Amino acid sequence: MDSNNFLKISEFGRLGKTSRKMLIHYDKMGLLQPAYTDPDTKYRYYSIQQIKSLAMIKSLQAIGVTLGEIKEKYLNTNIKDYLKNLKREEKIIEKKFAEIQTAKKILADKLNCLEEIVDLKDEIEFKLKEMPLRYLIYSNIKSKKLEDLPPVVLNLEKKILKKDVLVVGDVAAVKKCSEGKEEEISIGIFSKVDKSDDGVQNYKFDKGEYLCFYRNGFFLEGENSGIIDEWCSKNGYVASGNAIIVPLLLPFLNIAGSIYQVQVRVKRI
Repeated sequence: MDSNNFLKISEFGRLGKTSRKMLIHYDKMGLLQPAYTDPDTKYRYYSIQQIKSLAMIKSLQAIGVTLGEIKEKYLNTNIKDYLKNLKREEKIIEKKFAEIQTAKKILADKLNCLEEIVDLKDEIEFKLKEMPLRYLIYSNIKSKKLEDLPPVVLNLEKKILKKDVLVVGDVAAVKKCSEGKEEEISIGIFSKVDKSDDGVQNYKFDKGEYLCFYRNGFFLEGENSGIIDEWCSKNGYVASGNAIIVPLLLPFLNIAGSIYQVQVRVKRI
């Protein structure tokens, strides 16, 4: 066979933007074998038509398909199976894209919060923010001792991993109040999914307007209820839910001087 009618491995690699090392790896895996191998020199040669096969392999790799999966599911398959496999990959990509978008929003919210507290003053600054529908997957804790909190959070993380929860924010604490007195504190993680049917405890926080402000100190202490009532009475609002306390500086469980944000659902009178 005349090797002049073929591309050398270096030429084929430049054309397909693939290294010689990777082409040899494809060959050894049986993914893309040379069209001709010189029996004396063992040099590999490729045909120009094989560029299409190389492009297919690289495009599948780009969307997260492993080389083993490409060999098993995409080589020597019929069009129907090929289409079925691609549609499955499309769903996987859509899920990953949604997770990335969620992570991007969480990061943007975190950056926005940190920018707001860079020059935090002693005087409290109030802001009204529109919040989406959220659920807080939680565990109750009546003790306020620092050493009691880490196990609660760790157990939550294990529970969330098992339930495939899409987290939409930070760990938070919720103070349940009754007749002006705190009954208990719930430590939880925000999710956009209601998991109550799976035996997981969660609070529902409706979409709406929330009064937000920042405080310094240990986030399970402080008298925020009086501050909230005073602001509401001056501005024609009424609080309509439990206070959400979101720590902003990590590790929040053992920093007594951390900064946290208070969020309270409010409605105009």
